[in-house]
Amino acid sequence: VAENLNFYRSFMQPDTKMVCMVKASAYGSGAVEIAKTLQDRGVDFLAVAVADEGVELRKAGITGDIIIMNPEPTAFGTMFRHALQPEVYSFRLLDLLIRAAESEGITDYPVHIKIETGMNRLGFLKEQLPELVNLLQSQDAIKPASVFSHLSVADEPLQDEYTMKQFTYFEECCNILQSGFKHHILRHILNTTGIIRFPEYQYDMVRVGIGL
Repeated sequence: VAENLNFYRSFMQPDTKMVCMVKASAYGSGAVEIAKTLQDRGVDFLAVAVADEGVELRKAGITGDIIIMNPEPTAFGTMFRHALQPEVYSFRLLDLLIRAAESEGITDYPVHIKIETGMNRLGFLKEQLPELVNLLQSQDAIKPASVFSHLSVADEPLQDEYTMKQFTYFEECCNILQSGFKHHILRHILNTTGIIRFPEYQYDMVRVGIGL
């Protein structure tokens, strides 16, 4: 794993951050063991699917930033208690999260904003971003730590034109979101394959998963 980590780092600028996916027990390799290895080697964020996976890592002594990719509203309290940072991909989820944080007196809780650029799963669309910025500016319970999206066909060279459209759309969305805030919002879209094929689009951060 350490060798693979260094391989992907070889494509990165020195100041580019890295998110390492350790969901589903680190793809069956053992989440705690892998997370400790990655933490010892200075990765910036770990990411898991659900809050319980993050709690397991906290109880095992993982102290770094942990992103929850599929946050359930019923687990918001657990996330706050264990300093787990949720992904936000819809207004409904955002509204519930803000209300939960406000009810506990929490301010500036870091969240990660997902943009829909063509994976066709979840995320905010460009036309929704002005409303999103207004909503985020109207409260102080949470604040965007990063904005990200997923490449859908990064491993298919015949689809590179589509991938380029994703990069362009993502940049437009990032600019709209960033324009509403003074602090820098980290940007990340490259997955494992993207790190190798499109290193010029590494922005502030990359995400590596099964490649580890």
